[in-house]
Amino acid sequence: MTKKARLLRAVALLALVGVVMFMALFGAVCWRSGVARTPVASDCIIVLGARVRPDGTLSDSLRYRCEAALEAWQQGLAAQVIVCGAQGRDEPVSEAEAMRAWLVEQGVPEGNIVLEDGSYNTEQNLQNAQALMRERGWESAIVVTSDYHLERALWIARDVGIEASGIAAESPHPLGIWLKNRMREACSWIVYVLKKVF
Repeated sequence: MTKKARLLRAVALLALVGVVMFMALFGAVCWRSGVARTPVASDCIIVLGARVRPDGTLSDSLRYRCEAALEAWQQGLAAQVIVCGAQGRDEPVSEAEAMRAWLVEQGVPEGNIVLEDGSYNTEQNLQNAQALMRERGWESAIVVTSDYHLERALWIARDVGIEASGIAAESPHPLGIWLKNRMREACSWIVYVLKKVF
């Protein structure tokens, strides 16, 4: 076998291993999305951000997260809510501000809501939320995010020192969106693991 052929074979083998690993992660994301969670009473609820529409309304993903957080608040699982997310390029307000306004409309007192509007990804959401918690002497939180996203969010929350349980909010159902979200989450898991290793 020539040197070139050996190189091509090695590249093909690496590509195959990569595809198998990605499919395994994708399968794990899909499987863990369906796992039931039992949140425990905590110092606060942390709601992770998602897209705000150009007209200022919540995207379906963000509304589902807010609805899940509202239900937890109404059940008395936590009195305080931290809403996370900066303002994206095509968003008229920050994700945190849009969530705050929605929650206030639903009856959550404005004084019970803490804005974290400086974060652009899950890791920043939770690092910044943990800093806000530390300032207030809070240690435990219920993390609320989409079902496919919750597992990684809980790992990150614990990495940054939050005593975390979680609530898996509903996610949009159309097949294309369902697949895209879970494939993107599988890629995010790869990045998360590589950052921990290296």
